[in-house]
Amino acid sequence: MPNDEPLTPKTGLVVPQAPALSAAQQAVLAELYLPLMGPLAYSLYAALRSLQSSENELSNRRSHAELLGILNVDLPTVLAARRKLEATGLLRSYYQQDELGAMYIYQLQAPLLALQFFADDLLSVLLLDTVGELRYQQLAGDFAAQPIDLTAAKDVTANILDVFHVDSQKVTTPPLSVQKVRAQLAANEPAEDHSPVLSDDDFDWQLLGQILKQNYVDLKQVASSRQLIITESRVYGISEIEMAKLISEVASLTTGQFDENQLKLLIARRYERPAVSSQQVATEATVATTTTKDNKASAQLSTAEQQLVTYAKQTAAYDFLSALKQEKHGFVTSGENRLVHDLIGRGVLPNAVINMVIYYLLQNRELAALNRNLLETVANDWQQHGITTPEAALMHLKQRKQPKSTPTRRKNNRPTRKEIMPKWAQQQQQTESGKQPAQTGKQITAAQRKQLADRLAKLETNSEKED
Repeated sequence: MPNDEPLTPKTGLVVPQAPALSAAQQAVLAELYLPLMGPLAYSLYAALRSLQSSENELSNRRSHAELLGILNVDLPTVLAARRKLEATGLLRSYYQQDELGAMYIYQLQAPLLALQFFADDLLSVLLLDTVGELRYQQLAGDFAAQPIDLTAAKDVTANILDVFHVDSQKVTTPPLSVQKVRAQLAANEPAEDHSPVLSDDDFDWQLLGQILKQNYVDLKQVASSRQLIITESRVYGISEIEMAKLISEVASLTTGQFDENQLKLLIARRYERPAVSSQQVATEATVATTTTKDNKASAQLSTAEQQLVTYAKQTAAYDFLSALKQEKHGFVTSGENRLVHDLIGRGVLPNAVINMVIYYLLQNRELAALNRNLLETVANDWQQHGITTPEAALMHLKQRKQPKSTPTRRKNNRPTRKEIMPKWAQQQQQTESGKQPAQTGKQITAAQRKQLADRLAKLETNSEKED
């Protein structure tokens, strides 16, 4: 999880020595990882490799100012790029303080092989959302091995024992030096980095298995694809019955197995649909009933807020985002879809709370589109405050907003903020306010006319006397 540990240009850094990347790993890094993390994070990865320390001593540290000089960017930019490396599994960051001051230890991680990358649910889905279906298929084809037909060939490969003489006793009982090296390498091997596991408490696996069993789908493969199924169902709000239909569509009629990439593509085509209309959103929110009667926070919410809470609980994140963008006469960008995928994939907030994060940024903050930094900042803040329901999210926003809503005095003689009136009300107010000046103008003109008439009459009288 992201942290708020202090970081300045003077903060030290140590990059332990990491194995050099093979040509295959460099190709995966450039073709598959680069679209996800962007060119700056890619450059940061290369810069950190240039700052590796062969001695691996914490006293032999550098400063972040040197890293900033290499990249020619500011510290917040480097921090954002570093988090992308961490999110994609290419970097592990550790913070430590000692007698020499604060420091970060950056352990570079090797990229996955192409087969492992495409087998990873989160990374492959993010790549699909980033580059699109056509480019995704091209990349998969570029990294797919083209096997040679060896059915007519004869295997004449030499065995190691046919070429080298090895003492059989040493093989069965390895020498002490070999055992020491094995133990040393095993101790230095970094711990396996597991992908975040999403909660599947609300997903009925038994129902899914019963339907797929009737359709003769391989249930063992379904179990191995558990993470993918949960991710897709949470992002698009796919029920167990709908997911069973989708898996059955891509499953082989003969073997019962299915291609995960084909399942991802099918779901992307089927559920990345146009946004629902605002009228439909209002209707569904009005018809929905409140399911949190025993929640104390719900009693403090208005009717409109309760309807919003209910809709946030019953709507998938993509549909919720689409509805809000439709209300603002906009559309969901590929970057926004990727942000929602990423946030859901972390498994740190429930779907309904993620919907409230989206609502807060697009409605309360009046953003035209979701911003990664703000999205992660709000999500991180809400998780730290233990917000797990939409009701708690609204109460949290009200508590944050309350001190600013009742100012005792104005500062710097700034005028108070005026509420924006509807256009029809503004027009009506202008019409009513415009009538009075017009009548006043007519009264002044009549008085002036009378005064002028009197003056003219006097002038005429005086002229007659002179005549």
